[in-house]
Amino acid sequence: MKKLSIFVLLGLAFAGPGEVLNQILARQNVQAFRSTMISYAVLLLIGFFVGKGISAIFKRSRARLIYYLLFGSLGLMFEWFLLGNAPVLEPLQVITQPGMFTYWGTMLLAPWLMLEPDLSVLKWAFAGYFVLFSIFYLLVALVVPRDKGGIFFGFVFFATGTTALNYFYVKYFKMLAEKLQAA
Repeated sequence: MKKLSIFVLLGLAFAGPGEVLNQILARQNVQAFRSTMISYAVLLLIGFFVGKGISAIFKRSRARLIYYLLFGSLGLMFEWFLLGNAPVLEPLQVITQPGMFTYWGTMLLAPWLMLEPDLSVLKWAFAGYFVLFSIFYLLVALVVPRDKGGIFFGFVFFATGTTALNYFYVKYFKMLAEKLQAA
C-alpha cells in the first residue's frame, strides 16, 4: 500500500507543473486543475496495477518500455479524441505531439523510475532536470505578459523540455537491460 501511495503522489508531482501551466495560468480555472488532478490520481492507481501486470509478463526493461509506449499512446488518443487537440484540427500542433506523448508517459513512467532502488545518479539527474525546466517554463508563462506571448512561449518550452525527458528514459531502459544481463 505504501508503494502504491508513493507511486500516485510521484505521478501527481510530475503531472502537476504541466497542469499548473495549462489549467491555472493559461485557462485560469482552479476547479479544472483540481478535477484534472483527481482524474490523474485514478489513472495512476490503474497504471500502477497495469505496470505490475506487464512486469509479470515481460522482463522489467521491456515491461517498462511497453508501459511507457502504452500510456504515452493512450494519452495522445485522449488528447486527440476527447479533448480535441489533434494536429489535424490545427496543423501547428504537430510540433507539440512529442511533448504531449512524453507528458502522459512521464506521469506514469517517472514514478517507476524514481522508485528504482539502485539508480540514484539517474534519478537525481532526471529529477533535477525536471524541476529546473518546470520552473523555467512556469516563470516564462508568469513573467512574460500574455499579449507578448508568455503563455504561448511557456507551452513551447514545456513541450520542448518534456520531449527532452526521453533522453533519461532511453538511459533508464538501457540500465534496466544491463542489470538484467548482469544477473
